[in-house]
Amino acid sequence: MYPELNHFKQMKNEYDADIARAQEKWQQLNKQKEWASTEYEDLLNKYGARNTKVTMEHLTEAKNSYLAAMEKERAAMEHLDELKENRDDRLSEYIKTVYTSRDRELNASKSSMEKKIDQLERLKAEYLMMVQQIQEIHAYRISVEKETNEAINSYHQSYEPKEILPLYPPLARLEIPLSDIQYVFQKGELPGHLNKYLQFNETHSSFSIKKP
Repeated sequence: MYPELNHFKQMKNEYDADIARAQEKWQQLNKQKEWASTEYEDLLNKYGARNTKVTMEHLTEAKNSYLAAMEKERAAMEHLDELKENRDDRLSEYIKTVYTSRDRELNASKSSMEKKIDQLERLKAEYLMMVQQIQEIHAYRISVEKETNEAINSYHQSYEPKEILPLYPPLARLEIPLSDIQYVFQKGELPGHLNKYLQFNETHSSFSIKKP
């Protein structure tokens, strides 16, 4: 895929990972704050009871623990919100670059595709011209057989015919069935019965069509 999109994905993945860690840390600190709050509230309730063993020192210690936990939880929440804001600001701004790059890639690939279609149409014209030539050769073979037959018969001799097979069966191999086109689209390679025409190019590490 094109570099700008890869960079966008990388940035998003990094931000998402940082946010996930910050979210997990905040959840842990939030639980600690809730635990400290519960403990402080429990001591407050016991402090006024008769024969309590809870002293003001206990209350002060629990209160300080609660306030410290609340401050850590607040700082963790602010950090989490800051990460989300930074992610949204940076990615929202970079999306403009992604769209511009996307259009560049789509336009370039469209141009390349249109050139390939033009080449394919040219090959189609060459293909049909060769079919025409084959038909002309076939017609000549028929005329050879016919005129030879007529000439020998005119000499009052029995003609020994030569069978001229119909043209279509061999040409049927040249038709491109829809199944072959679908196979190429789905698999990205030639159907197996056409692999005999492939050759491997070691220089470019790719396949090409063998020259006749």
